[in-house]
Amino acid sequence: MTNRKQYYFFVFFLGLQTLLQTGCKKEYSYEGGDITIQKDSLLQPPLPVKGFPGCSSCRVTDELVLGKWNFKTGNTFLCGSVDAAGIDYEKTAFTFFGPSKCSIDTGLVMTIYLSAPLDGDKFDITTTKAAFFYYDHHAAKDIFISQPATLFSVTIQSFIYATGILTGSFNGTVFTPNGSMVTVSEGKFKIKLR
Repeated sequence: MTNRKQYYFFVFFLGLQTLLQTGCKKEYSYEGGDITIQKDSLLQPPLPVKGFPGCSSCRVTDELVLGKWNFKTGNTFLCGSVDAAGIDYEKTAFTFFGPSKCSIDTGLVMTIYLSAPLDGDKFDITTTKAAFFYYDHHAAKDIFISQPATLFSVTIQSFIYATGILTGSFNGTVFTPNGSMVTVSEGKFKIKLR
C-alpha cells in the first residue's frame, strides 16, 4: 500500500529532476495526443459528483494544520495528512502526498511547477502548471486526475523560507476513470518543504 505512494512521489520527483538537469527547458505544451477528444471534452461542463462517499471525520474548517490537506468535490469534503513533501534542486517545483483521513487506501498526490524559485519568503503566487491525483490503491485508475487541457490552478498563499512552511490553495477541473469531468474546489494544503 505504501509502495504506491512512494512510487508516485519518486516518479514525479525523479522525472522532474531529470527534466531540470538536462540544461534545456521546454515550454509546456500538449503534443502527441488526440486533440479532437480533448477539445470535445472541454465543451462539456463539469458534472457534480453524486454519490461520492464523503468522510465524516473531515469537517470544513477555516484554519489548516501543518501536514494536512483538504478539498471539496460537489457536496463532499475530503481531507488527509501529508506523508512526505520535497522540492527540486532549483526550487521551482515541489511534490507532496499523503493518505485520506478515512481510508489509507486513498489519498492525494500533487506536483506544482512555479515560474519563480522559492528562494526567499514568497506570497500570492498562482500557477496553472500542476498535476493532481486522488488515488485509490485498489483501483486500476485514479479516482480523480488533472489533465493539461483543463484548468487546474494552485496558489501559494505564503512560503516562509526560514521555516520551509508553505500554505496553498487549489481548485479546478479533474477527470474520473470513465472520462467525466468534475470540479475540485476549496482545496487547501499546509506543508513543510525540506
